[in-house]
Amino acid sequence: MFDELNKILLEDSSENSWYDEGCIYAEELLGKFTDNDWKKLITTLKSKNNKYKIRLAYCIDEDTSMNGFNLLLGLLDEDDEVAECVIDSLRSFDKEPYKKLIISDTTITDKAESLLKNASLPVKRVLEVFLKQNK
Repeated sequence: MFDELNKILLEDSSENSWYDEGCIYAEELLGKFTDNDWKKLITTLKSKNNKYKIRLAYCIDEDTSMNGFNLLLGLLDEDDEVAECVIDSLRSFDKEPYKKLIISDTTITDKAESLLKNASLPVKRVLEVFLKQNK
């Protein structure tokens, strides 16, 4: 599964094509990931470009469980555009165990507050919702 996801994330497709079709397929692949797939993904992630990381973060939601959650947390220290997408995806982790983890780790909310200072209006709304959701 990792190889197939990696191929999809690296594909030089238009943004419309990616968000219309590629993302859905990537989500399906993530749903079939084994622990080894997650390990491969995490170990190769640092060498990937921002487009890859943004696409990946966009596809991760609560259905990916702790593997997806931890991967997102690992991407919070990337550049602002990646971190904004990470925060957006973290909004889907709204069950109590995840909310407790987010609230207890102030680096997550601190990052959201930091991004808020220079965010465009649409991104600002996403960050505000995230911060409100995790008070």
